[in-house]
Amino acid sequence: MDQFTAKHPKISQSTQSPDKDVKFFAIFTVNPLRSLLCILSVIQKSRIILAVQFFLVFCVCCNTDRPVPTVYINVQTGSDGNPGTINKPLKTIKEVNRRIQERPASLSFAGGQVFEGNLILKDLKGSEADSIFICSYGKGRALIVGGDREAIRIENCAYVSVGNLDIKGSGRKNGNTTNGLSLVHTTKSRIRQMNAEGFQKSGVDLYDCRNIDVKSIFAYNNGFCGINVMGSDTRLSGNILIQDCRAENNPGDPAILDNHSGNGILAGVSDSVIIDHCTATNNGWDMPRQGNGPVGIWAWQSDHVTIQYCISYRNKTSKGGKDGGGFDFDGGVTNSLIQYCLSYENQGAGYGLFQYPGASDWSNNTIRYCVSINDAHTTEGAGSFFIWNGSDDSRKVNGCYIYNNVAFNTSAPVISFENASDHENFYFCNNIFLGSGQLISGKNTGSKFIGNVWWNPEGDIKLMKYGNLVEWADATGQEKLNARIVGMQRDPMFLGPLVTEITDPYKLNMLAGYTLNPESPLRNNGIDIKSVTGKDPAEIDFYGNAVPQGAAAEHGIYEMK
Repeated sequence: MDQFTAKHPKISQSTQSPDKDVKFFAIFTVNPLRSLLCILSVIQKSRIILAVQFFLVFCVCCNTDRPVPTVYINVQTGSDGNPGTINKPLKTIKEVNRRIQERPASLSFAGGQVFEGNLILKDLKGSEADSIFICSYGKGRALIVGGDREAIRIENCAYVSVGNLDIKGSGRKNGNTTNGLSLVHTTKSRIRQMNAEGFQKSGVDLYDCRNIDVKSIFAYNNGFCGINVMGSDTRLSGNILIQDCRAENNPGDPAILDNHSGNGILAGVSDSVIIDHCTATNNGWDMPRQGNGPVGIWAWQSDHVTIQYCISYRNKTSKGGKDGGGFDFDGGVTNSLIQYCLSYENQGAGYGLFQYPGASDWSNNTIRYCVSINDAHTTEGAGSFFIWNGSDDSRKVNGCYIYNNVAFNTSAPVISFENASDHENFYFCNNIFLGSGQLISGKNTGSKFIGNVWWNPEGDIKLMKYGNLVEWADATGQEKLNARIVGMQRDPMFLGPLVTEITDPYKLNMLAGYTLNPESPLRNNGIDIKSVTGKDPAEIDFYGNAVPQGAAAEHGIYEMK
């Protein structure tokens, strides 16, 4: 078991049924009296006493010292003078805010209805046995319209579950100045099945939060970010799971003129974050500035971040701006992992390895069994893999293990070293690099290339200033192990095609173009990762096959049987 598997339990790859969460919410918003009447109505008269006894035992077993009631809200049939029951619901969010501060309650909004206002939960504490739920009831989802402000703000709370409803702002350029759903100083809570659109900042924003699950969120048409996680100066956000989420068309924040905006999914100042089976696309195209820019899915100033089974594609940046890439481990990221991910046709780098001035040390990060297809087609200087160190100190960027990946690029280098890119102890091993012309650009100061495959389907290759692999290896010592050349300049014999339109992370195994022909010369020819890097290798390949299945592993993302 490698360090990442030990730190983060394995995430199931099976698709969760959307109905499961709906039923979960429904179970906990049932009125106990109505439940009793239902039980009695379907049980024969001679068994009524037994049914009552069972119900009472059930209530005693499930009850807590302070049971959380449910308040119902219905714009069409409700009144703020009502008690808030399912038959006599409340009408407005304003009245809901007043009542839940007097007594905590779960909230059920009538499905298919629109509720205007800003729902605020502050200092409310549920329990593991009795959470506070905010959801829809009846047919369809409720929509909370926050206008120019947050639709929902949850601050200093615990055991709150939000789901099966949508939120909307007035638009990133039409008056809204906030996040959509803000969780602040909150713990042991979860967000499920929500669309978040029209907010100038982020659709969903977690600040200084711990033990939070975010699942099945569609965040789109927001400004700064689709889903953003960030810690404070005094405490990191941590133990965060972001799963089965989509961040699309979050173009940029018109109010941010001195930094990046237009990101998909972002984690910063955090520890132990998992981003799993998520997608990001068409973000960043309206960032209102040049300079450092947005990325589809990335992390900064964080420890133990795992990004896996994700797709980041066709993301953008402003005209003349930087970045606009697929994935990125940025300044101060440590002990983190990107695996089993697909990046394609982003304007910027497929995988950025960046360190900005003033960030804490960047170290011990891994990218394995990932794919980059025709990334970096617009952003100046970028490549499929792009290394930059703005600190001017190579010790600030130390330790990265890039193995068993595939990069295919017809218009940009597969590896690009920025002019300022001093770094130490980077290992590129068992990768397959396909491109035309210049495969590596810039000056390498700290990367070791051992056992990679280099190929140009259309002819010659260029590695730095050298015209072929042998020249490069003899002049620099790269691609040599124990004085023997272990790199290869050969056709890997992919089955093809090498381009894709896959957008569903649960269909990544359909990327069949990067499997190998049975006659491939790569069979059993990969180097032993642990003996070279000291790191335990992955146990499965991109397609879920055990590694290795022969005398040695193959190069690239596919283990031959």
